[in-house]
Amino acid sequence: MNEINKATAELQAEMAQRMAINPEGTRRIGNFGFIELEESWGDEATIINTARISTTNQRLKSGQDFSERDRQLLYQLLRDQHGTPFETIYFRFRFIAPIFVLRQWVKHRVSSWNEFSMRYRKPISVAYIPDAAARTVDGYAVLDEAALAEYEALMSQLFQWYETQYSAACARIDQARESGELAPKEGGRDPYRGRARELLRNVMPVAAYSDVYWTINFRSLMNFFKLRRKKDAQYEIREYADAAYALFAARLPLLAETMQRVIDESAGESAIQEQEHNGLGG
Repeated sequence: MNEINKATAELQAEMAQRMAINPEGTRRIGNFGFIELEESWGDEATIINTARISTTNQRLKSGQDFSERDRQLLYQLLRDQHGTPFETIYFRFRFIAPIFVLRQWVKHRVSSWNEFSMRYRKPISVAYIPDAAARTVDGYAVLDEAALAEYEALMSQLFQWYETQYSAACARIDQARESGELAPKEGGRDPYRGRARELLRNVMPVAAYSDVYWTINFRSLMNFFKLRRKKDAQYEIREYADAAYALFAARLPLLAETMQRVIDESAGESAIQEQEHNGLGG
């Protein structure tokens, strides 16, 4: 593969640092992927206290104070889709993922999304390389080793082309300034270099990685898990969804257990309804 640029090397070092600082809240995914649950606000008690606002002034301090009655209420609220109490707790994830994964992820719109922009910096100069599991369907490799080698070579070629062309554009801009064709650079963002980055980023493949901060409430996070952890979800986003779930479950195990129970029951009911429908139609 190609030699990574300075910003990518710094990002690689930062991932290693975050893994050391927060080993329980981080995961590596694939050849360059990363996810961290950085912060969360509220817990299971927040949900119950919100739901009981009209019935009692007594407040639970945390999920550790739950009685069996509190656990049952949490389950009933989620099962019966009383949604707003579940919108009172939030999570902030940071993840580094291929752009094609992000194009699926960003469709979960009830959230806050802040993504690295190639308008302001050079791209992360690493492409996603599918591992053996990603290349295999029912034991059959849909891409062989020869195809994978060509894939990697093409990715390297694109990143090298960007570096070459950006360096050439910057050199021309500097020469134009020295000759007086362009005015000297003033403070702030260089509009000429900036425009070069805007144009050159167009050749970056969707296999290139990007960097995102994602803040989301639990109700929307549950919808994400329900869709993207399914067996028929695309392999790559499922890998990230499973990692996000593992980090979430370690932070709030009671809520994770309750959520999974509701999802499993819903899936079971849907399967029964489908069987009944097929039986009636047969």
